[in-house]
Amino acid sequence: MEDLEPLMEEILRKIRFRDTISAILISSAFVIFGLLMLVILDVIAVSGLMKGTISISLLIISWALMVSGIYLLTSFPAPRLPSKLVADSSGVMALFERRYPGKIYVTRETFKRLPPAVGLRMNIEVLEIDPEEAKKFEKYGEELSHAILAAKNLKGKIVSSERKKLEGIEVIRAEDVKI
Repeated sequence: MEDLEPLMEEILRKIRFRDTISAILISSAFVIFGLLMLVILDVIAVSGLMKGTISISLLIISWALMVSGIYLLTSFPAPRLPSKLVADSSGVMALFERRYPGKIYVTRETFKRLPPAVGLRMNIEVLEIDPEEAKKFEKYGEELSHAILAAKNLKGKIVSSERKKLEGIEVIRAEDVKI
């Protein structure tokens, strides 16, 4: 819930920008269509051969601006949801050193390995993982196998000391996380 307010502000900023651009495009289409009418009614004097070429090109430009403006007006900008971070003990310590303010998900195994001061100062949520399911990934080590299972359940990323891809889950370093 704490991430909802910045997310809503970002969506509103994108909507305002999109509405401004679409208003400019639609009003430009009307101006060009008015210019087309002036050319067709001979208010703006243009030679006969050029009159047809200019009229068709102004009509196409007007149509393209109107369609793009209406498309922008009716589209809805989809926000990027922040990815959930599951960290092992080295990842939590690196995020602690960088003073990461967001929520970090850890497993019970990782939480046992953290110093008490880190657990109190950071926004950590402890997840319960079934040890039987984590045995599928035991070739990566006990702590990382629990983190892989938690990241799969949350559809998030793992923060660890090295960057790689394990079992379809992206493992990033603390330096890659935006603060």
